[in-house]
Amino acid sequence: MLIPITARLKAALRARGVESFHSEASRISDLAVLEPPCSIKWMQIEHHLNLGAFSYAVSGYFSEVTIGRYVSIGEQVQIGRASHALSWVSTSPFFYLREKLFAVGNDFSGADQYHDYQPPLREGAKTTELRRTIIGNDVYIGHGAFIMPGVAIGDGAIVGAMSVVTKNVPPFGVVAGNPARLLKMRQPPSVAAGLLRSAWWRFAPWQLSGIDCSSPERAVEELNALAEREQQYQPKAFSVADIVD
Repeated sequence: MLIPITARLKAALRARGVESFHSEASRISDLAVLEPPCSIKWMQIEHHLNLGAFSYAVSGYFSEVTIGRYVSIGEQVQIGRASHALSWVSTSPFFYLREKLFAVGNDFSGADQYHDYQPPLREGAKTTELRRTIIGNDVYIGHGAFIMPGVAIGDGAIVGAMSVVTKNVPPFGVVAGNPARLLKMRQPPSVAAGLLRSAWWRFAPWQLSGIDCSSPERAVEELNALAEREQQYQPKAFSVADIVD
């Protein structure tokens, strides 16, 4: 269910470690699950969303998506846009959507019929389906990217601005274009393997402050050693429904 983002809700989110810049005309899904600290800035959130700690997205559309930790997402990114019914006589949702498509008044021809109309149920007919999209940890997605539903983007990957991602992206892959294609790997294989093995995103920045993150080659050994001795950061995630209730 979409609920209004009121001043009271924004204050409750902020108190629990979630930043929001939404206007009070905005709405958010009560199914959103947030791990603090994080920022939802101007995100349009519908259906399910899981957002990990130290992650943010500036703006755009997000639905049926799990986003890991330390993820940076630019402006007007689209993730989880459902398709229309492509195999029917028409692709228009007027023939399967069970809720009103337009919020309109009564001063037009056919108004009564429009407001009374609801498409009949077609048993066994396939319309659209929600597919979960998975964004790993330490992923960077540039402005205006479009991520198709059901895609998985691996840890450490980069998606170039304005890209259309139609296929899974491997860990540490750098993709761009329409459709997006693999341009290169962000780290050499040995370094990428070490970073994946350490799963350093389990820890908070202050736990990593003694490691020189500007030099991945030198940091890998230290990160793996830290992973063996340090307890991972475990904040309490919560859903929007939890604080509304």
